[in-house]
Amino acid sequence: MCDSGMCPVLAVKAGRLSDFNGKSVMTISSSQLFIDPQFPEAQRLTKWFNREGKNVATPSILRDNSMSGRTYVRKTLSQIKDEGLGRVEKLDWITVSAFVWSVNIDNFCYTACPLIVGDRQCKKKVTLNGDGMWHCERCGEDIPECDYRYLLQLQIRDHTGMTWVIAFHEAGEVIMGVSAKALYMLKHEEQDDVEVHMVKNSIRFNQFLFRLKVKEEIYGDEGRVRPNVVKAERLNFVDECKYLFGLIGRLSRDEPQTNSATILQEETVMR
Repeated sequence: MCDSGMCPVLAVKAGRLSDFNGKSVMTISSSQLFIDPQFPEAQRLTKWFNREGKNVATPSILRDNSMSGRTYVRKTLSQIKDEGLGRVEKLDWITVSAFVWSVNIDNFCYTACPLIVGDRQCKKKVTLNGDGMWHCERCGEDIPECDYRYLLQLQIRDHTGMTWVIAFHEAGEVIMGVSAKALYMLKHEEQDDVEVHMVKNSIRFNQFLFRLKVKEEIYGDEGRVRPNVVKAERLNFVDECKYLFGLIGRLSRDEPQTNSATILQEETVMR
């Protein structure tokens, strides 16, 4: 219908909202779709679109374009628990300086669809058919080769404590220093346990600035806070020293501190 220029209003009942990599709406078994429904909200949307909306540039809501303007407050790992970050349906964005203590490489990546949907890669999980082809449920297609994308579980530590975090593909490549496909082939195809062990050990004690999204997830009846790594950067020790010297200077002058010395200088956050 859109290809014919009609551009109808689409209403989704009992859909599922997701904020992973931006905003998206998905359907489940109980979802219902209505084309051009006759209720006031849909009629107002149609009038707006015909009057001016069709000429307005539409930004993608799949991409998370808000990182550049988001405030990442500097915290320590112990403050995640002590201050109840991410609890009670609250989303917190923080930066921590920490080092990698351990990484779980039993299941460190997943097989992903490499097809392009719109202007971006599908990235949904694909499964291997009996004929050697990979099948994507989202795209409804069989493909000869899949992509390999990181889904890392890391334990990170600082001087106040430790926590487990989940790092997705881009952050995973920065942390591991090798592509997910290369590590997968090394582990499962070549079965070179010695080399895999060397890769795993090589990242221990490497220090990073981790930008974290902290949110409570419900598993069964239990709430659990597991931070997700939005971005990982190798620690720049010059910038870190400047930040720490600045904190020491403010403390020595008895200047008021916000959140007990947790402010990250804007130029460091947005660098």
